[in-house]
Amino acid sequence: MYLAPPENLRTEWKVKRDIMKRGYTEEQVLAEMQKREQDSEDFIRPQRKFADVVVSFYPPEADKESNLSVRLILRPTIPHPDFTEILGRGSDSFKPAIRLGLDRDMGKPVDVLEIHSHATSEQVSELEKILCSEMPHLRGFCSAQGNPEIGKLVGTTGEVLQSYPLALTQLLVSYHMMKAIQIY
Repeated sequence: MYLAPPENLRTEWKVKRDIMKRGYTEEQVLAEMQKREQDSEDFIRPQRKFADVVVSFYPPEADKESNLSVRLILRPTIPHPDFTEILGRGSDSFKPAIRLGLDRDMGKPVDVLEIHSHATSEQVSELEKILCSEMPHLRGFCSAQGNPEIGKLVGTTGEVLQSYPLALTQLLVSYHMMKAIQIY
């Protein structure tokens, strides 16, 4: 898996974290990032072409302060859950917030699953229940009632946040990890 936040988002996260948790100035953080940019270009970014799933979080266009949306590129290099069937069985209520489509990535066809920041807890809970009922590999991470801990994170200032796009990303990553354990 390759996690690819947009560069300005990655910079914003790192600056905020290093100022609040490590006591650096913004100038120090930016200078260190610039110093390591070539390493990132040489060693981190090339890994993307080998990833089965590419995860890209991005801020919604209209509201930069709300939760992030996520775009999951699902390459056909491994079997993914059948999201066509899963999304087709869900109610119409979550379809504007959770979409599946075809696209091209690095010149090859891929499925793209997008979960928008405006997805509600009810929409995500519905999809979580369908995913968990279909995938026995996920039983340790979710239940038919939903797991309120999925998608929770601690922000840079110590506050507990809830991200529904993160919750579904965690389920998909957990699914693939559990499946890989069973295969190998």
